Amino acid sequence: MQAVEPGVERPARSGTQRQAAILELLERNGRVEVGEVAELLDVTDETIRRDLRLLEQRGRLTRAHGGAIRSSPLLEGLVRILTAEVPIHPLAEAALTHVPAEGSVFIDAGPAAESLASLLPDSPSLQVITSSVPVALIASRKADLLVYNLGGTVEARDGSESGQWTREELQHVRVDVAFVSARGISTDGWLTAPTPKAAAVMRGVLDAADRTVLLVDDQGFDTKGLVKYAHLSDIDVMVFHPSTPEAFVRVAAESGAQVASAGTGFETHVDDHPTSGEATSRDSQENTQ
Repeated sequence: MQAVEPGVERPARSGTQRQAAILELLERNGRVEVGEVAELLDVTDETIRRDLRLLEQRGRLTRAHGGAIRSSPLLEGLVRILTAEVPIHPLAEAALTHVPAEGSVFIDAGPAAESLASLLPDSPSLQVITSSVPVALIASRKADLLVYNLGGTVEARDGSESGQWTREELQHVRVDVAFVSARGISTDGWLTAPTPKAAAVMRGVLDAADRTVLLVDDQGFDTKGLVKYAHLSDIDVMVFHPSTPEAFVRVAAESGAQVASAGTGFETHVDDHPTSGEATSRDSQENTQ
């Protein structure tokens, strides 16, 4: 952006031109200040504030004190978390029955996990440990609930934390129940993560937990994840959306886990799911009767 020599009248800019200039400065610097931009573009501070409001409404930036910063999904999510009610997720309602009256729980990242955090009882007898910034903020709304955030490298996609810092903190933690979001499940029942560092954190969570509840959302999950960190046989309870493929539910049930549908409240155990051999034998007996 070229400077204008003193004494030379600057041509008036249209609103579209001003806003394009603001976005260019924002991309270059990561932040813009109202006063500086107003002086540079030779307009009033109020004109720039109005431009920033319009750009924020279009999702192009996030207004901050005295100016604006680049917009990101995480920042938008944090604003929502701090100002709005968290929608009740059906998986969270089903998972809530597995939260102990007292003790410690780990809560993962994701919409169902955030909803579960909002539904927790406000009790000093319950401690919450999380590697999710949004979950920590939601749970900390409750005055008596004890909330611990593990820390680490924050992912802009969902506010989850990972990396060496998170792994080292997990080595000193023990929890009664861990609520883990399913990011990926292979067709043969392996739980997967998109990166090695995320997989290492999830493995650490399972090692730290006496009991693990897997939350399988209806938003879809990767069936070809990069890194395996556990098998469905390592899970104690799987709470799933009714649209979850039956094959995954059967693998979990046959491994000895309880499986519960968030849509129906149905809960069963491996004994209720015959193996393929048992099913064939039963069919043969019925056909001969």
